[in-house]
Amino acid sequence: MATKEKLRKAILNKIKKLSDDKLSNLDAYISDLESHLSTEKSTLSFSGIFKELELTELTSELHKSREDNNERIPQF
Repeated sequence: MATKEKLRKAILNKIKKLSDDKLSNLDAYISDLESHLSTEKSTLSFSGIFKELELTELTSELHKSREDNNERIPQF
């Protein structure tokens, strides 16, 4: 957190030293940057990830698989 604060202060100090004619360019650049960067975190989607997965081995055949010492299914 301290690093972010130091960076913000350093940026603000640089902005304070800019000449007035460059401030409008900086403002335009920041506005453009804000429009391209999304601050919202995207939601992970698992839609369809299990589409081809056969779950019978993990459900109805679980006990049989454990008896057969099937290494594909971890025993807890």
